[in-house]
Amino acid sequence: MCQQAGEVQVHHIRKLKDLQPPDPHQPRWAKIMANRRRKTLVVCAACHDHIHTGNPTDPLTQ
Repeated sequence: MCQQAGEVQVHHIRKLKDLQPPDPHQPRWAKIMANRRRKTLVVCAACHDHIHTGNPTDPLTQ
């Protein structure tokens, strides 16, 4: 999501139907997963924390 190089983590959901069809109110990570129709998304540790907490971290704000 932030295009940062380095160690990565994989965010996953249980089922694709857990993602709603893409819409303007979805978080960016959910839009990416829905558009790709994938249950996993490879992200840096900071972005992964952001996905779970909803609080932006430094790499997302740069």
